[in-house]
Amino acid sequence: MAEDTSPAPREGLKWVKVARFLALPFSPGRLKTYRRVKRFEDVSVDGLLADGIEGVLLDVDGTLGPHHTRTFSDSVVTHVKLMRAVGLKVALFTNAFEDRFEQFGDIPVVTNVPPKPDPEGFRTAMREYLKLDDPAKVVMVGDNYITDGGAIDAGMQFIHVKPVPGKENAFHHTTRYLAELFARAWRPVASSALSSKTNFRAGV
Repeated sequence: MAEDTSPAPREGLKWVKVARFLALPFSPGRLKTYRRVKRFEDVSVDGLLADGIEGVLLDVDGTLGPHHTRTFSDSVVTHVKLMRAVGLKVALFTNAFEDRFEQFGDIPVVTNVPPKPDPEGFRTAMREYLKLDDPAKVVMVGDNYITDGGAIDAGMQFIHVKPVPGKENAFHHTTRYLAELFARAWRPVASSALSSKTNFRAGV
């Protein structure tokens, strides 16, 4: 099936995204990064468990595959299902279309919440889709400090994944890239939040 390039209801230029982007150069705490990895499959399940993580919210576009893709690699699907198999609560959280995730089986897809990066969207996803109530035990995995990084404002941990190349509009690409530069300039990796048992690959 061809990839759909039209915007979904939570996609596009929203004030909550603009406001966060404008604040990032002056707000290092809002860029606090739990881990950086080169690809989603490098997120260590053992490391999450060792650090007391109980729930995982997963961005899709640019994190699990190219933007608006409807086909995901076997390694990505296997790693998502592994997270569930070891006892982590997992949900897919995208601002884009939500009708393309059959490969992930019964992994829930977050719907009917405020768009990322609105902190209330993350809190609602945590309560209703992960059935958890402590944001410190939840990690958001994503490629974008503007949208996915809103999890930090909600009190969650954030793992930054190197973006998967794909068809991404120029504005989205540029703002995402600038936000990543801000994060790398501040380098606020939360080492105190990491267990010595954690064995993530820190892709940089």
